[in-house]
Amino acid sequence: MSESKRTGVWVAQWMEDLGLTPNQTRLYAEIVSLDAKGGCFASNEYLGAVLRLKRDTVSRLVSQLKAKGLLKQTGFDGRKRYLKPELPTTESELDLSQRKDVATGLQIKPRIGIKSKPDSSTDPKPSLKYEVHTNIQNSVLKKDKESDWDEFLRWSEKKLSLSTRFLLSQVRGPEALSGLQLSYWERWKANPS
Repeated sequence: MSESKRTGVWVAQWMEDLGLTPNQTRLYAEIVSLDAKGGCFASNEYLGAVLRLKRDTVSRLVSQLKAKGLLKQTGFDGRKRYLKPELPTTESELDLSQRKDVATGLQIKPRIGIKSKPDSSTDPKPSLKYEVHTNIQNSVLKKDKESDWDEFLRWSEKKLSLSTRFLLSQVRGPEALSGLQLSYWERWKANPS
């Protein structure tokens, strides 16, 4: 069987808030990902190949991340070096002195402690997150979708047969359409007059 191909790693928002360079962020995300899959013992050569960086560049980046307190070498057996990511839990643990907005040149200071409240969560550590007002965004999107749907139903009264209009009136919105009904919606969206 062939090996599964690498698809990349996800860079979490809190990683971007650490104030690292792009290459440091990519390397840190890769090490966090490898650690989550059973430990990171990747060589500088492997990390360089994955990130398309030179081996000595990876070595320098690892040293920089260690100096910032984000990485710790937990072992070396003569062949393999074991790296463990240190996850910051408070703002004081982060080196934010270099974090600046590129456009304005002003220093950025992320807020700590905006935390979700799921019942299953028992992690007492705060995390870095941006506050998103989804209730406002969702209500605006819902109103737009509902008004579009109402306009479409009014249009269908003039342009479509009684049986088709009846079927459309039984549907809650465009997301439930398929087949010929969906083609009517797409035609209306292209020219809603």
